[in-house]
Amino acid sequence: MSAKIILAKEFRRTLLGAAAMVCVSSAAFFFLSHLDERQAGNAFGNIATIGLAVWLLVQIWLHVILVESPRRQLIIMGISFIQVVPFLFAAVYGAFGYDDFCVLGAENPSDVLYFSYVTFTTVGYGDLQPVGLCRAVAVTEAIAGYVLLGLFVAATIASYTRTHQRDDQG
Repeated sequence: MSAKIILAKEFRRTLLGAAAMVCVSSAAFFFLSHLDERQAGNAFGNIATIGLAVWLLVQIWLHVILVESPRRQLIIMGISFIQVVPFLFAAVYGAFGYDDFCVLGAENPSDVLYFSYVTFTTVGYGDLQPVGLCRAVAVTEAIAGYVLLGLFVAATIASYTRTHQRDDQG
């Protein structure tokens, strides 16, 4: 098999995996952030938090440790940085409900999504504030933002270096 065909199959699998991550995170956000106030709360929020932690660990193992190609890591990290992780954290915040149980001032799904992106990028405007267990979730999200950004930069540099080393040698 030629190298181009192998590379095409590798990227097809990577893009399919990335698309699946986007779909799962979007669905989780939609369903968990739209829970009725009687359903949302600590029990459901705790389950969502545990599910998020397990998912993050599995994704780190699958896409950072097992994926050796810097280009594939770049695609996965880019998609994770832009959409997947902030949506999943917003789903967790939404699972706790909106009566100031998790994020003070959040009244609807768009508020928790906004809070998630502000936290993930570590901008921290301060207009919405986490309370209770969600404080630990917000800290975890900020750390995940640092780690994913670092991995994204490392994968970008590794991909750039490999491409230019081949150009210099060829």
